[in-house]
Amino acid sequence: MLKSRFMMGLAAFVLLGSVLSTALSGEARAGLAGGSKFLGNIVANSVPSNFSTYWNQITPENSTKWGAVEGTRNSMNWSAADTAYNYARNNNMPFKFHTLVWGSQEPGWISGLSAAEQRAEVTQWIQAAGQRYGGAQFVDVVNEPLHAKPSYRNAIGGDGATGWDWVIWSFEQARQAFPNSKLLINEYGIISDPNAAANYVKIINLLKARGLIDGIGIQCHYFNMDTVSVSTMNSVLNTLAATGLPIYVSELDMTGDDSTQLARYQQKFPVLWEHSAVQGITLWGYIEGQTWQAGTQLITGSGTERPALQWLRQYLGGGGGNPGNPGGPGGGSDGAYADFETGTDGWSGGNIAGGPWSTTAWSAKGSRSLQVDMAMSNGSQHYMYKSGNFDFSGHSQLRATVKGASWGNYGSGLGVKLYVKYGDNYTWKDSGWRTISAGGTLDLNLDLSGVDKSNIKEYGVQFIDADNSSGQTSVYVDNVYLWN
Repeated sequence: MLKSRFMMGLAAFVLLGSVLSTALSGEARAGLAGGSKFLGNIVANSVPSNFSTYWNQITPENSTKWGAVEGTRNSMNWSAADTAYNYARNNNMPFKFHTLVWGSQEPGWISGLSAAEQRAEVTQWIQAAGQRYGGAQFVDVVNEPLHAKPSYRNAIGGDGATGWDWVIWSFEQARQAFPNSKLLINEYGIISDPNAAANYVKIINLLKARGLIDGIGIQCHYFNMDTVSVSTMNSVLNTLAATGLPIYVSELDMTGDDSTQLARYQQKFPVLWEHSAVQGITLWGYIEGQTWQAGTQLITGSGTERPALQWLRQYLGGGGGNPGNPGGPGGGSDGAYADFETGTDGWSGGNIAGGPWSTTAWSAKGSRSLQVDMAMSNGSQHYMYKSGNFDFSGHSQLRATVKGASWGNYGSGLGVKLYVKYGDNYTWKDSGWRTISAGGTLDLNLDLSGVDKSNIKEYGVQFIDADNSSGQTSVYVDNVYLWN
């Protein structure tokens, strides 16, 4: 029996959904992240007052799960879901409906129905969700198919000829109910397990062959992320990217005391963010006492940002901007981006004793940086640089992080500057001298105003030894990027 009394009045939301879809066609404009990739978070029953300070995408934590909406058969409660949806619409943020079909948090009453009744109820649930939130930019259609199959799966196709007919049926229904939304699948345990990723891809390819899927969701919870290696992460991301579909990190969190959590974010967040197939990341909570797992919070109960969040702010440029040209490790289209995760990225060294090479001895982000060894003497100059023909158009700054090793006599301080050479005459412009002592770290910013940014010939870091310096040291460069 159709729940007609619950469908009445929902048509009005179709218009609202259309408005939201139009509003969200551009880039999200709030939070720490700018550009084409979003950095989102979850909303429970109410939206935290500081939400838009940090995040620019919304996923309801529980309020769009079937068991939360229709815990009692034929009684729909959309209030908390509406709160998140309306906030997203009013703040021009992408909204993801999470989730339509899932074996956990399904209504308790569904398992006691006949197969015919179950099929009718699932159909009506998907249709009702689509009529109310048709403007959702994303929809998690099936959640955790490898781990949490719904009790009613036989009623909607079961394993069938493909082994995943119930998943295919769910996406077919979702495509009809959400014709303007991007349909995603979502699963955990993938980022840390290449075998699980391969099994996941089998389902994804069945959906892709039928034109039913628009993106791949991967949960990245602490129980995988805390211990996964960077190499495994890259392997899994590349496996998923080979499908040709975009990847959405759907549920990210990492635990640890301040220093441990910070180290984990510094090492692993860039692997996700900078992969060319990853189009957005959603964290799963951020306020102490409001996260599903203790130790994952990024803001304390007193409102203080933990070091990992402070680092995220710095890494992403402080909010409202593009953190450079993240075209993936090895450089963007203009060659001005480098993190040295896979090698030297074409950089060279001048007046050096050894190198350059990619090293794990230190990193500002990821797990590696570029290192050279150099022998210090009075006023001697050394270089780490990349030569070629580069176009920095559309960017206002070149940025990099440098570090000096803890050994060697730096005297009154090792001079450091970021520089570019541009034009046919190789005109020089630099960031101005700054100094570091042994073991010191500096963030360098070079203003590109007045530079012929379409005709860059070389960019890099210059070091000059103090008059009272001596001995051999190593210096490191990392996180070289263009800022809009």
